Amino acid sequence: MATTNRPVYRPNNSTYSALAELVAPYSLSRIQLTEAVGIATKPTVNTWVKQCCPNLPQGAPVPLAPILRYLHETHLPDPKKWPGSYPYDRYILENITARMLARVVAATFSTDHPYSSNYRELLALIATLVLLARSWEGSEETFLTLLNPEPTADTEEELQQSIESASEALRPILTELLVPALRAARGTFTANEAQLLTSYALAAGYYAGAHPHETLNSIHTSLAAADRTNALPDAELIRYVADFLNAGSYTTHHDLAFGGSEPDRRNLILHGGYGSYETAAHLVAYLPQAHQAIAFSATGGNGTGALTDERRPDFTLYLCYLLLTDEDSAEQQAADLYHAERWAEQQSRATGRKTTSSTVPEKAPQPRSNPARGACQPPHHPAARHPLGHPRQPCRTARGSLGRPREPRLHR
Repeated sequence: MATTNRPVYRPNNSTYSALAELVAPYSLSRIQLTEAVGIATKPTVNTWVKQCCPNLPQGAPVPLAPILRYLHETHLPDPKKWPGSYPYDRYILENITARMLARVVAATFSTDHPYSSNYRELLALIATLVLLARSWEGSEETFLTLLNPEPTADTEEELQQSIESASEALRPILTELLVPALRAARGTFTANEAQLLTSYALAAGYYAGAHPHETLNSIHTSLAAADRTNALPDAELIRYVADFLNAGSYTTHHDLAFGGSEPDRRNLILHGGYGSYETAAHLVAYLPQAHQAIAFSATGGNGTGALTDERRPDFTLYLCYLLLTDEDSAEQQAADLYHAERWAEQQSRATGRKTTSSTVPEKAPQPRSNPARGACQPPHHPAARHPLGHPRQPCRTARGSLGRPREPRLHR
C-alpha cells in the first residue's frame, strides 16, 4: 500500500526570529487567537496559552510572540502534537503569523476608527503593500518604513527598484495608481498603525506565500460588516458563481484575446455601479478562478468611470486582488482593465473641453488580451444548490520582481 506523501514543516530559526519580531507588540483575545490560528479548537488554543503563559489572568489579552515561540519549539517539530488531521505545510508558521496580524489589523481599524468611514481606501492601501511585499528585494527593516511620514532615501530607492523590476504590464498601475496613493497615505497613520500595516503586509506577502487572499479578505469582511451600501457576497451568490465556473460555459479572458466568440457562452456580468468591483474582489478571494468569467458593464448606468474619486478605491482593490492571484492572465487582465478606464477618463476630459474646431474621437485602445466588453444581462438560470469546494489554499511559489517568479527567500 502506497504511503501518502505529506509535507513536512522544517522550522527555520532565522525565519522564526523575524516572524516573532513582527508579532511582538500585539495581543489578541483567546477567541480572536483561535480564529487567527484557524486550524485548532478553542480548548486546544487555551491549552497552548496555559502552557506558554501560565500566569496570564483569565480574560486578559494573549501576547502573540510567546504563542508563536511555543508552536515553533513544541508543536511544529512533532507532527503528533499538531491538532487534527491537517498535514504539515511548509509555511504553516508564516501563515499563522499572517492570520494573527490580520486579526490585529481588523480589530485596530474597526468601526470606531476614523478610517472605517472609507475602509475601501484603507484596504486598497493594504493590498498595495502586500503586492509590494511579494517582490521586495530590499531589507525587511526598510519595508517596514514605507508608511513613515518622512521615509529615508534608502526606502525610496528600494521602492523605486521594485517599480522598475515590475513587468511592463504592471508598471503603469504601480506608477500611476498604487504608489502615488501609498505616498499620499504617509503621515495619516500613527507610528504604531503604520508599523502594524507594513508588518501584516510583510507577513502575508513576503513570508506566508504568494496568495494572501485569505487573510486580506478576512480584514475586508471585518471592516465591511457595518457597511450597508454594498452587501458582501452571500453564500447563495458564491454558490451560484461556483456552479457557473464548474459549468465552464463562459468565454475566458484568453478566448476573447484570440477572437473567440460563441453564442452559447456568456460571462458573469457584474454591472459597474458603485461596489461592483468590490463584490468582484470578494468573489476572487473565495474563488480565485472567478476572474476568468467576470465581466463588467461599461458604466453601470451612472456615467461615472472607475477612476473617479468615489469609485477608485474599490476599483484599485479589485486590480490588487487580480494581481495577487499569481497568474499571468490575471495580471494582463488587470492591465487591460486599467488601460481601458484610463482611456475612458482621458476621453471624458477631452470631450468635456470646449473647442472651436471639430475633433474626431480617438479610437479606444485594443487590450492585449481582452477586448472591451459591452453590457449584457446576468445569467437567467437560478442558482444551483450543490455545496462549494474549499477555498483555494495559498500557493507556495514565491515571486520575485513583480509579475515574474522567483526562488523562495524564506529559508536561507
